[in-house]
Amino acid sequence: MTEDVELKVRRVPMSHFISDEAKAALAQPRPVVLDRGQQPPLDDVEAWRAYIRQANQFMEQMQALILPMLAVDIERTTLNGVRAAWVRPRNPSPEFANRVLMNIHGGAFILGEGSVMEAAVVAHFGGVDVLAVDYRVPPDHPFPANLEDTIGAYRALLETHKPKDIAVFGTSAGGTYTLTTILKARELGLPLPAAAGICTPAIELSGRRGYSGDTLVTNDGLDVLSGSAPAEGEERDGGATALFVGKADVEDPLVSPIYGDYEKGFSPSYLLSGTRDMLLSSTALIHRKLHRAGVPCELHVFEAMQHGFQMNIQVPEAREAVFDMLRFFRKWMDAEG
Repeated sequence: MTEDVELKVRRVPMSHFISDEAKAALAQPRPVVLDRGQQPPLDDVEAWRAYIRQANQFMEQMQALILPMLAVDIERTTLNGVRAAWVRPRNPSPEFANRVLMNIHGGAFILGEGSVMEAAVVAHFGGVDVLAVDYRVPPDHPFPANLEDTIGAYRALLETHKPKDIAVFGTSAGGTYTLTTILKARELGLPLPAAAGICTPAIELSGRRGYSGDTLVTNDGLDVLSGSAPAEGEERDGGATALFVGKADVEDPLVSPIYGDYEKGFSPSYLLSGTRDMLLSSTALIHRKLHRAGVPCELHVFEAMQHGFQMNIQVPEAREAVFDMLRFFRKWMDAEG
């Protein structure tokens, strides 16, 4: 038996304990282009292609603002037939010498082709080489194209680096794919990376209300970056996640990683979210699953921060989160065993 809780309309004050830069960022309106109400019918492929082009233009504008602030060089390449980009710092850190990170960008499962912003932020602050995987996306390439590409890129890194010198990270859909890539690597018998950075992932993709935790609903409208939650009365999400899932079983752990068996082994994991993130509950749920399975893991939740906040490098909280994730990576890369 289930019982919904109806909440009255309320005003949420700006948190006193965050930086002025964070307050300014939180005052910005939510990008309309990412709202569910702007998404076309699931079967209208041409309309989805147009929607994706428009949304990608918005993401490219964000990236164009950030990249000039970062001391990195970008080289587009192909590894094992997979499109990727090497993002290399101009000021490399000796702590990451001969080590590499693999980034799986976010983008609501359909956006962000060619994006290197997240990889560039981490490469800049960590002084570490980052391989940004430019995986294929729907509507032309639904699941499992993403996994074919991320595993192909990971295999390429294993040809040149020891597993203990590799960490994998991603945000939003990239956080989901970080989980599923490591699960797939384990299934294939590949050695696992030293560490994983799982930032605000979606962990259950059926779109059923109540399957992604409280904050998908309670933070709807409070999170200035995420799209809106499924409407009341909608049994399933007919939007971007459904486009990605396609004909696959939504309870396949390689689609919805909350259904994975983590007791069989998984990389030590750093999990990141914020109290205004719509996917805070999702992040907390997968953290508990990892913790119960005995996987070394840390969950870090930042006050008043929204979905994917760590890429806004002008905000002190974002820089703190990036440095902290890098600290976690170094810890497990340095670990004996």
